[in-house]
Amino acid sequence: MALGDFIDGLIEPWAPRWATQRQAARIGFAAVRQYDAAGRGRRTKGWRRPSSSADTENANGIVMLRNSAHDLVRNNKYAAAGVRQIVANMIGDGIAVQLTHDDPVVQRTAQDEWKRWAESKVDGNGDFYEHQKLTARGIVVGGETLTAWHADADGPDGRIEGLEGDYLDHSRTGTTTAGGRIVQGVQYDKDRMPSAYWLFTDHPGDLSFGGAAMSAPIAAQHVDHVFERLRFGQTRGVSWLSAVAMTLRDIGDIEDAVRMQQKVQACLGLVLTRDADDLGAGSPLAAQRDGEQRDERGIETLAPGMIVRARPGETVTTIEPSQSGGAVEFIRQQMAAVSANMAPYHLMTGDVSQANYSSLRAAMLGHWALLDDWQQNVIIPHAVRPAVDRRMARLALRTGDKRYLSMKVGYALPVRRFVDPIKDLMGELIEIRAGLKTLSRSLAERGINTEDQLREIKRLNDIIDDLGLALDSDPRRLTDSGVLQIAAGYLAPKGDAQGSKSA
Repeated sequence: MALGDFIDGLIEPWAPRWATQRQAARIGFAAVRQYDAAGRGRRTKGWRRPSSSADTENANGIVMLRNSAHDLVRNNKYAAAGVRQIVANMIGDGIAVQLTHDDPVVQRTAQDEWKRWAESKVDGNGDFYEHQKLTARGIVVGGETLTAWHADADGPDGRIEGLEGDYLDHSRTGTTTAGGRIVQGVQYDKDRMPSAYWLFTDHPGDLSFGGAAMSAPIAAQHVDHVFERLRFGQTRGVSWLSAVAMTLRDIGDIEDAVRMQQKVQACLGLVLTRDADDLGAGSPLAAQRDGEQRDERGIETLAPGMIVRARPGETVTTIEPSQSGGAVEFIRQQMAAVSANMAPYHLMTGDVSQANYSSLRAAMLGHWALLDDWQQNVIIPHAVRPAVDRRMARLALRTGDKRYLSMKVGYALPVRRFVDPIKDLMGELIEIRAGLKTLSRSLAERGINTEDQLREIKRLNDIIDDLGLALDSDPRRLTDSGVLQIAAGYLAPKGDAQGSKSA
């Protein structure tokens, strides 16, 4: 019998409730101990596991994480490549907006207005698609970005200003007199809805203009705060490089060490030791040229082909460092772990020496799933859709037509490059023919507006028919093997009686 059971047996007749509580506590403790990670012992010694909120964790490290990530992107080639690949695949040439409405006139007017604005210099330098790129890059590296909307001469929300997360004053934390709170620069009302952002006028690290002096609140209705939420209640975003920053830095240090090791291994040299009884004689290597001064200093560095003289004696010793391996495989394994959190290994490193079609496609399929998450849950709802709503509200205000407030919005995403176009396109075609995927969805995934594409196809087909051309690429006439489409017949050019008879 265990000691605890024996004690409970003595207590039970006099204090049964206490004995019951002791037994329940022991049962609960035993259940907890079934999880190794929940235990306390040698294996978990030194493992810090605070029960902190997302905001508490961010407050302690958001600035240093952001600064570390920026330094890695500046100086670490793998970090720079990973960020570029994520942004290029996430944004590409831009996430285009497709507006639809039951009234075709309203639809065309809204689409033309959006296209005109999106392709103009929305921030004074670049168009809205470049703004998407910088927004995505700011999220990946710094963890968050902000878009401040300003009025122009024609009305509200005419110009945008992209801001890095540094502009948001993280030192602002406290309560407000209206019953709200301020958390790391984001002000909430009493209903816990964002009401203002405390922003600096200049970047805190901008030495040219003295940096930021004091932050001021900007109404939340004029600011779009874009970051990836990883936990409920999270107010600020953290750098996507936070989980791999130390590994990337260590890889850089290891590469420097291996590079130096390779240089040392190439340093084949000779050490000449002269005999005391044969100074100046013996090997021709011992002879000095007239006027040459002997270097009596010790050699502390190695160089390829070096010859070192030493006293006394003149025996020859070869310096030939031994070769060592394993570093390349270790770096490859570490980069594989890093790429699992960023972009596929072959995109970050350019190394396809051990890749084949299956492995590349498997890597890209996993990456595409991440792209779906980033595009649909971060960029579109927090950066693109708010811009559409603002511009449509501005159009409705200018025209007095409230129908622009009820536009349906679709998105043409960047083209996803195929690993093997023939195999992948056949799979795409089978999905469309089987009804598993619509043509509009397939076109949207390639960044193409469905209506514009179909109109353009019809226009080109009309020209082909008017000219009486028979192209091998025309699926209305020929199959992919060049055989006449029997079921549909031959669509003859206008005025071709024989062709019409065949049809």
